[in-house]
Amino acid sequence: MNLQRYIKEIRKEGRRCFTIEELLERFKVSRNYARVAVHRLLVSGDVISPARGLYVIVPPEYQSYGSIPAEELVPLLMKYLNIDYYVALLSAAAFHGASHQKPARFQVISSKRIHHSLAFGDVELELIYKKSLSNLPTQNFMVNTGYLKVSTPELVILDLLSYPNHAGGLNHIATVLSEFIENVDVEKLIALARQVNAEYQLQRLGYILDKIEVMDEDKKDSIVIALSGFLEDNMKHYIPIASEIIKIGYPRCKKWKIIENAEIESDL
Repeated sequence: MNLQRYIKEIRKEGRRCFTIEELLERFKVSRNYARVAVHRLLVSGDVISPARGLYVIVPPEYQSYGSIPAEELVPLLMKYLNIDYYVALLSAAAFHGASHQKPARFQVISSKRIHHSLAFGDVELELIYKKSLSNLPTQNFMVNTGYLKVSTPELVILDLLSYPNHAGGLNHIATVLSEFIENVDVEKLIALARQVNAEYQLQRLGYILDKIEVMDEDKKDSIVIALSGFLEDNMKHYIPIASEIIKIGYPRCKKWKIIENAEIESDL
């Protein structure tokens, strides 16, 4: 059972991973024998196993990192697990121009909870559970292992505001917005907020945009005007800018119906 030769063969076919079931079929060996053989490859760093029974080949040029890049690993893993997903939050923002805010962990929102560690050398995946991903807007980016599903700029914004603890807090979110807000289609954003019942997050967005400077001030102004126009008849309640902080005793912004219980300042 020469697994090194087997790896070379499937790499020539353009494949980047294999399963334990494929080994059993190919070599007609017992499951225990196959696992022992693969364990040697795991120890040598020639493969990693991000899920039980799945083995991803790590080419020599990546072995010092302990894994293939996260954006190449994710499509293989999610296809094997048959899980709906999309690259989200700070990782998705980097695909849309927020290049200075690349997180330490590659952030993915998935439709299934995964509890085991997904850290391999310098690569770590952060999976965040969301009950339903149906009809959420994503874009496909071509990577070496197939297509990578990435949230659109509009979905990035709503997720950043919904998961501030995963995005480094409000000031970090403000910095991200200052870098890629010019890529946002405000009509698509408003439609998405209505679709997922998150119109209130547009109050936070408008408030933050009023507090920061961006590369394209004209685009920002047009977004603020559109948000203000939509929210004029759709703001029901005052909400805190920071949902995790108490909201009693703080001033209020009438324009956006925001309780100003935290200061907003971009890091740029």
